[in-house]
Amino acid sequence: MAARNSRKLFVTTPSDREIVLRRTFDAPRALVFEAWTRAEHVRHGYGCAAFDLVVCEVDFKVGGHYRFTMRTPEGAEHTMTGVYREIVWPSRIVCTEHYETEGFRSEDAIVTIEFAESDGETTLTSTVLHPNRAQRDGHLNSGMEQGAGETYDRLADFIASNLALA
Repeated sequence: MAARNSRKLFVTTPSDREIVLRRTFDAPRALVFEAWTRAEHVRHGYGCAAFDLVVCEVDFKVGGHYRFTMRTPEGAEHTMTGVYREIVWPSRIVCTEHYETEGFRSEDAIVTIEFAESDGETTLTSTVLHPNRAQRDGHLNSGMEQGAGETYDRLADFIASNLALA
C-alpha cells in the first residue's frame, strides 16, 4: 500500500483499484456533512483554487444526481457527475463518480464517504473504487491529490468562517 501526505490530506492506495483520501476538520461532523452535501455550501469549497466552479447541482437524495463543472483559466471544462446510492445522515454517503473532459470520459467509480467525529473534530474518509487499475492510476496521475487538497483546504476555511451552517 502506497501512502502520501499532502499538507493535511492523507492519500493511500490500499488496492490496485482504490484511492483513499483522509482529512480531519476542526468541526462537528453534522457541520462537515452539511458543508459537503448542500449546493449552497459546496459552491464555496469545491474544486481547484485556480478554477471557477461554473456548474454546481446537487439533488441530495438516494437516486438523486450531482454535477460539478470546473473551468480552467484557459477555458477547458472538467465535469464530475454521479448518482447518490446511499445516504446515512450525517455519517455516510455512497455514490457513483463519473469524470469527463474534452476527449476523455471515465467509467463510473464507486465512492464511499464516511464522516467520523471524535472530540469535536471530524475525519472525512473518501474511498474511490475504480473499475480497474488503469483508471485508478490515471486518476492518481491527473493532479487529483493537489486538487483534492485544495478542495479540502477551501472547505475547512469555509466551515471555520461559517460555524452555524447546520
